[in-house]
Amino acid sequence: MTSFKTIFGIDLRSLALFRIALAILIMVDLISRARDIEAFYTDEGVLTRSASMGYASDFRWSIYWASGSEWFVVLLFIVAFLVAFLLLIGFRSRLMAFISWIFLLSIMNRNAVLGAGGDSLLTVMCFWAILLPIGARFSIDSALNRRYQTEPNAEPTSHNYFSIVSVGALLQVMYLYFFTAILKTGDEWRVTMDAAYYAVHLDQMATVFGVWMRDFPALLTLGTYFVWYLEIVALFLVFSPIFHVPLRLFTLALLVAMHTTFFLALHIVLFPFIDFMSLSLLIPGVCWSWVARINDRAKRRDVTIFYDEDCGFCKKTCLILRSFLLPESVKILPAQTNPDIYPIMERENSWVLRDHKGGLHTHWNAVQYLFRISILFRPIGTVMGLKPVLKAGNRLYGWIANNRATMGQITERFLPYREVKEQANWVENGLGLSTLYIVTYYNIAGIHQWNIKYPKHVSAIAETLRLDQRWDMFAPYPFKFSQMPVIEGKTRGGEIVDVYRMTFDEPIRTYPKLLSADFKNYRWRKYLGRISSTKNTKVLSGYGNYLCRQWNKGPDVPKDKQLAIFTIEFERLKNMPNYQKRVPLTISVWTHWCFKEYAIK
Repeated sequence: MTSFKTIFGIDLRSLALFRIALAILIMVDLISRARDIEAFYTDEGVLTRSASMGYASDFRWSIYWASGSEWFVVLLFIVAFLVAFLLLIGFRSRLMAFISWIFLLSIMNRNAVLGAGGDSLLTVMCFWAILLPIGARFSIDSALNRRYQTEPNAEPTSHNYFSIVSVGALLQVMYLYFFTAILKTGDEWRVTMDAAYYAVHLDQMATVFGVWMRDFPALLTLGTYFVWYLEIVALFLVFSPIFHVPLRLFTLALLVAMHTTFFLALHIVLFPFIDFMSLSLLIPGVCWSWVARINDRAKRRDVTIFYDEDCGFCKKTCLILRSFLLPESVKILPAQTNPDIYPIMERENSWVLRDHKGGLHTHWNAVQYLFRISILFRPIGTVMGLKPVLKAGNRLYGWIANNRATMGQITERFLPYREVKEQANWVENGLGLSTLYIVTYYNIAGIHQWNIKYPKHVSAIAETLRLDQRWDMFAPYPFKFSQMPVIEGKTRGGEIVDVYRMTFDEPIRTYPKLLSADFKNYRWRKYLGRISSTKNTKVLSGYGNYLCRQWNKGPDVPKDKQLAIFTIEFERLKNMPNYQKRVPLTISVWTHWCFKEYAIK
């Protein structure tokens, strides 16, 4: 029987992977959102700040509400990206996680119409990251741990982390699967088992692979069984005290296979990768021991790094390089303690690296050698060895060597040694317990058939911190309508135009071969999907005003070509069971005028 601490503990190396994945996903998310900054996050877009505040609940808040100007939003995006990069390399990891969490919840609240399950999961897991020792391994934080200030070759005694926070974070990961299965109450999931059939028949989401899967009804039925039962039992399998490691690895493999299939069949973009990030917390220590054995080769293990004892900057640089490139057992020694190495350091004005065969490397060549023998960074090492890069690198190294005093002052100010906590204190455990209570209550109360109401103290805190969550993807049953937006407009001159595609052609009402590729991107598809079902007039009029501005902007648009009025419609196809012919339907959502004289009386 595996102990409770082992089952609900997290390996610190898994936490490092989680931190890196979290940072990368935040940066990728920012890049993807940046394509539509004006449309989605400024007052010139589809939702002004006043409309955004009106759409949000009383407990929501956002730093993006401070200004609706594009320059301000761009500035926030740049700062958020830089903070995510610092999180990636593990500089003040938990502080960067806290700032990233503020940016994440702020951008979600700025345009809640775009909100999706992946956004919620990313924000929630970023909150948990604040409470976890995510910088304890493979980071600048771990490299400059205060214990290395006096003993640079001290080795960690344990990689295990257990606390109430670790229990809460792991349960949070598995709540996604368990509660989404509980919410899937439709016959499509539990009786007819055709949920996967309906999912791949959503033309607005299906990929080429998803369309191809339609020809295999037995496979789709099997897929429905696989998804629902896996989501139900996964929580119990990963926390099983019997055959703990084999069952956890087996379950993780099944979950990865499930998410990979989702990614291949449906346009859900980052969501599977956010799930992979969350699941990384469940990677047991035995996997890292296996990785460590691969990394523990003589060419990496038997390297010795010699630095100038009088140069604090030099020592910190060596510690950082070891943390990212080498096994933690590699020795870092003052050159002054070795009578053979010290004269070389003095003569070359350089650190000295001794490889596993006794060969000596100095200057930029030593840096390049470390990158070249690293498993992860070998390609960078190859580039660093190219003649132009090597020449520039040696010049850079020479400049740094000649300005070590200045570099030392800079690192003393911005890269000091810090205590890196590897266990939770009572404050963190208290916050972890409170957070676990809130997310558990929120998930249980989200099950409508249980008739449990959200108490004010839970909903207020959850909504303020963006810990509110409802994992109802394809629940209680998959959406059964394929739908394509059609926005037919009329100019002042009476010409019928396609406002959706911003052309003077008549609107297209027939489905293209692959509808999912017809949307600008994932965010626009999500937004238009919400437009098709919302009754919120501020949201609808906001989109209408945006389309008017986009068409009529600029002084060069002739008056008779100006957009006067248009109607937002959706051409729907109701997906029928057993491959029956789909039923077409046109729904009209909103009529909008750009000039008062065209207002409907």
